[in-house]
Amino acid sequence: MTPPDECKPVQDSMPIMKRLKEETAAYHAKLESLPFFKMLMEHRLPLECYVNQLRALSIIHGVLESEMAGEKAVAVFWDDSLRKLPLLEKDLAYFQPRVLLDARGPVAAALAVTEKIRLRRVEKPITLLGCLYVFEGSILGNRMHQADIAANFHLEGVNGCRYYFSYGDQVGARWREFSQKINDTLGDSADHGDIVAAADETFAGLETLYRALYPLEKSAQSFHITRINPEAGNHPMPQDEREIGAALRASAQGWNEFGYYLQRYGQRGKRFSDSDTCWLATLAALEPAIVRQQIDWLCRVLASRGMPTIMMEYSLRFLSAELAKVVPEKQASYQKLVDAADSLRAAREKIVASSDLQSLSAEFDQAIPDDMAQDYRNTGKLLVAAVADEKGGIKGSVAALQGWLTDPQRFSGGWIGAVTSILQKAQRIVAAGSDQVSEPGE
Repeated sequence: MTPPDECKPVQDSMPIMKRLKEETAAYHAKLESLPFFKMLMEHRLPLECYVNQLRALSIIHGVLESEMAGEKAVAVFWDDSLRKLPLLEKDLAYFQPRVLLDARGPVAAALAVTEKIRLRRVEKPITLLGCLYVFEGSILGNRMHQADIAANFHLEGVNGCRYYFSYGDQVGARWREFSQKINDTLGDSADHGDIVAAADETFAGLETLYRALYPLEKSAQSFHITRINPEAGNHPMPQDEREIGAALRASAQGWNEFGYYLQRYGQRGKRFSDSDTCWLATLAALEPAIVRQQIDWLCRVLASRGMPTIMMEYSLRFLSAELAKVVPEKQASYQKLVDAADSLRAAREKIVASSDLQSLSAEFDQAIPDDMAQDYRNTGKLLVAAVADEKGGIKGSVAALQGWLTDPQRFSGGWIGAVTSILQKAQRIVAAGSDQVSEPGE
């Protein structure tokens, strides 16, 4: 039997924001008492501690903001004005000329927080609000510390501390708006307890992070992949700055080769391209068979998500060339990447001849407006390559590309007709080729 309202526990009828504030107050006090903040307020915090804080927070915000933006259960509470990752990226870019290595302890602590965020989205998405509460609330405290940051590191204006200046002079108004929306929408929801638990969990993760940020274990420092892409997780990357720079240049070249990628995946996709290319650079140290195995695995993952393997071929060639320029003594190792690219091209050309790919691509460009041909340069090649990938055994590669490129909410009927026509022609060529190959054995 459901008890009458007057018999419900008091905490159930308490506004969720008030309950969050009261039940997490001890965490606020504990964080502020940690050595990291003590050194900051005394203006004695080492720069590497601050920069590693920015990097760790970029890891957490990158994942939290991606999970929030993609989850319908919390859509009413989320909009892009809540994003803090762009501010963190600007702060990190300000300090980029000073090569400060990544401390493994803070990175590990940040990754542990993101693992729990991802798990919460799977198990109970509404509890992501508890995580968001922690970081929105921290903006209030950040404003109090902004002067300490500026004084500690001799910063002018908001350079290097944009994250600490989130919302500018609207920080109070934004907090009241956020609080009101949470209270009004959730009311006396049964989810209050779980949301508070998520906030507690996030605070506990931040305590571990800030304990790792000061003092830093300098012997554990190196370049971590989250420096390139906060959402990249924990995979290898080069430890030679020359190779990192070469990988980023190669990623930019590959990204620019196909306009569709920026249009569809935006800057978040570019960050994944950067981190993937850094990982590809590490493969040059492996045996050729393992290199090919690893690349084939990534090709299948990407092609099934709308990124045909022809881009990998281009990226590997760009990467090998850029690496050889800056570390010529390892050119023989980098040749493995070229060999892998050659294998990808050979596999595709067994299915679709290079001449057919070129002619169909040119036909597609002729069928679409000139401005679209530039914004979506080489999309015709992607369409034909996707057909080849599908025939080569990567199921869903055509659908993953076609679905987005024929969305009537995004494209005109003429464009959709051009995409459909090229796909059909490529499929007929592939089918005809298969028939010819099978004839001798019939």
